[in-house]
Amino acid sequence: MPGKWQRIIRNRWVLRGGVVVILVILLWSARRPILRSIGDLLIRTDQLHHADALYVLGGSPIDRTLEGMELVREGYAPAITFTGESPNEILQLFGIDSSEAALGERVAMISGFDSTRIQLLKRGTSTFEEAEAVHDRTLALHQDTIIVVTTEFHTRRVGQVFRKAMTGSGITVIVHAAHSMHYDADHWWHSEEGLLMVNNEYMKLMYYAIKH
Repeated sequence: MPGKWQRIIRNRWVLRGGVVVILVILLWSARRPILRSIGDLLIRTDQLHHADALYVLGGSPIDRTLEGMELVREGYAPAITFTGESPNEILQLFGIDSSEAALGERVAMISGFDSTRIQLLKRGTSTFEEAEAVHDRTLALHQDTIIVVTTEFHTRRVGQVFRKAMTGSGITVIVHAAHSMHYDADHWWHSEEGLLMVNNEYMKLMYYAIKH
C-alpha cells in the first residue's frame, strides 16, 4: 500500500508539472499579443473635431509640439497653448528660459510656426497641476471644448485626470496622441527604455487612482 500511494502522489506531481510546463509554453507563445495589449491599455484617444483651444502638455516638447502645430494648421484649433513650469536645470545654466511651456514655444518657433498663434501657460509640475491650470484658464476664457495633446502612452491617464478636473464645468476634453520618437507601441518590451516607460505609466495610473 505505501508503494501504491507513493506512485499516486508521484503521478499527481508529474501531472501538475506537465500542466505548468504547458501553461508556460502557451504563455510564451502568446507573449507578443499579451505584451502588446498591456501597452495598448495605456492608449485612449478621442475623435478629433474643432475646439476652442489646444493645449500641449509639458514634457516631450518635440513630439507634442509638432503634433500640436499640425492640428492647428489643419484647423482643429486657432492657436497652441503650451503648459508646464518645471525647469530644465542644464538649460538654466546658460540663462535660457527652460520651463516646459517655453521649450514647447522654442520648438514651434524654430519650426517656423506663426508666433501670433502661440500662448504660454507656465503652470503645473504634474499632470494634475496642469489640469487645474487649464481648467482655470478655460473657464476664464469661456471656452467649452479643448484638445489636450500628450504622448500616446500617457493618453488614458491624461484623459482621466483632465475629465475629473473639468467635472461640473461643462468643458469637453478631447485627448489626442502625439507619436513618441522613443516609444514603440509594437515592441516596447524590447528595450529598457520601453519597459521603464510602461512600468512608470502604470505606477502613475495607480497613484492618481489612489491620490486623486
